[in-house]
Amino acid sequence: MKYIITESRLDKVVTEYLNELFPLDDVHYTNPTEYDDETGENYDDDTRVEFYLGDYDEDEYIFKWYDAEYFNAGTEIRKRCPLVHLDEQYSTSLNGFFGDMWIEPFKKWFTSNFDLPVKTVEWI
Repeated sequence: MKYIITESRLDKVVTEYLNELFPLDDVHYTNPTEYDDETGENYDDDTRVEFYLGDYDEDEYIFKWYDAEYFNAGTEIRKRCPLVHLDEQYSTSLNGFFGDMWIEPFKKWFTSNFDLPVKTVEWI
């Protein structure tokens, strides 16, 4: 049996799933701390943001956002920025349910909720 679903309905389903997968009241984020060799001081790196659920653990993230300035000038990856990198367990779930049809709704959801632009979504 074949079912037809409109694009707007699919976007709504994906958005609802994202809200369940990443409950916004439990999503937290931080700019990782970097060390400046010249000044000897630590600083918050505003060219990237790490998002996590619950308490912060630098090894456990749900997704990471990168600005083009994070990467070296002239590299190919800068052309894909700003980008979000999803942890594999979440991308596996999203791909399993929606194929690649979750990516555009995710970009809208992400920008709407975190006020950061997204050009590319990637995962391992």
